[in-house]
Amino acid sequence: MSKSEYKKILAAKKDAKEALYKESYPDSNTKTPLLILFAPSTGKEKSVYHELLEGLKVLPMHVIVVADDEPADALKKPAGHFTWVNTESGRNDEKVLKYLQAADMALVFEEDHEMLRHIMDEGVVVIGNDISPMLENYQPNEETGNAFTYGSMNPWEIFRALVRAYETNRFPYDWEHIIRGIFKNV
Repeated sequence: MSKSEYKKILAAKKDAKEALYKESYPDSNTKTPLLILFAPSTGKEKSVYHELLEGLKVLPMHVIVVADDEPADALKKPAGHFTWVNTESGRNDEKVLKYLQAADMALVFEEDHEMLRHIMDEGVVVIGNDISPMLENYQPNEETGNAFTYGSMNPWEIFRALVRAYETNRFPYDWEHIIRGIFKNV
C-alpha cells in the first residue's frame, strides 16, 4: 500500500468518526476512543463478556456493543457511553459498517478470520485472542505488531489488553504505526 493510499484511509476514518460523533456523541471530543465490541454468542466467552462490560464502564471511551441479544437493564442505565446494536437477521449491517469505519479499535472474542479481515480492512486495531495467526501483539519498543492480544479467556487478561490499547491510542505516532502494520498484513 502506498503512502497516499494509507493517508486516504486515515482521512476517511477521521471524517467518518467526526460525522458519527457529531450525530451520536455531540458533547464528545473526537479524540475520545471508539471501541466496537463484538459480543460472543455462546459458551464461556459469554460469561467473560458480561464481567468485562462492568469494567468497561471505567474506561473513558465510547463503546458500541454489537450483539445478538439486548443488554441487561443494569448495564443500560448507568453506562451512558455504551451504544447497543442488535445484529439479528442482518437488519443493522449498514449501521455496523458505519461504526466500523469510525472505530479506533474492536474487541473480538471469537477467531473468525473473515470477520477479522473485514475489521482490519477498515483500519481498526483489533483486540483479540493471541491464538489467531492474523494478530501480532503490539510491541512498542520494537514498533512491531498489528493488534493487542490476550492469552486466556478471562476478563482481567482482556481488560489488560484493552487498557494497553487505550493508552497507546493516546500517542498518534504509535497508533498510526499499528494501523500501518494492519495494512502490511491485510
